[in-house]
Amino acid sequence: MFGLDDFESAGLRAVERRFAPKDAIFTPGDPDDQLYFLLSGTVRLYKIYGDYKEATTALLRDGGVFGKLNLVEGRWQDVFAEAVTEARVASIQKAALERVIKRDPEFALKLFSSLSERLRQSDEVIESLLHREVSTRLATLLLNLGERFGEDGQAGVLIGVRLTHQELANMIASTREAVSKVMSELQRDGVIESRSRRVAILDRDALAKRASGPSGLSVDGQVRL
Repeated sequence: MFGLDDFESAGLRAVERRFAPKDAIFTPGDPDDQLYFLLSGTVRLYKIYGDYKEATTALLRDGGVFGKLNLVEGRWQDVFAEAVTEARVASIQKAALERVIKRDPEFALKLFSSLSERLRQSDEVIESLLHREVSTRLATLLLNLGERFGEDGQAGVLIGVRLTHQELANMIASTREAVSKVMSELQRDGVIESRSRRVAILDRDALAKRASGPSGLSVDGQVRL
């Protein structure tokens, strides 16, 4: 996980900023000349498509890397980055990063490891959207949110991020109405429980069975968001 010490030890100047929930970190059209490192908090990346509908492409927590994941300055950002919780974000100029990478192989390996993790998450988001049924996509999403943000307790795993049904719908390219219907079914069957906009997974095995879907595809427990 990257921290400010890593940048300082490599002779890089990181600009740290703090964001409140719902604050925009960058938007489409902003210059693509920096990489961003999430020091604490939760950030989501999303795009607008169709009739101004949102599609969340990644949800990042403590240590995530975001921005355009290359070290060549492009023209503009093409996604939105928004703080979900209070967040601390460090940004580094790509030109400075490129210079350090050329002289510090150890730093380069650590950076590329973080970049590859983000790219893997993006690939798995696309894979998870190939499921046809909303219930399958939602169950897969809840399992993976539980893996990344879950807090174990006596009554199941509590997902440590507050998300509305609309926000969940944005993450699986669905509608709020469809997500609300499936959430009600899962609660009725005792699979999950809603606690002040936070979801508790009460029966992981039953949720995994839902996630396998009619296609027979299995869920391997890997993070897809």
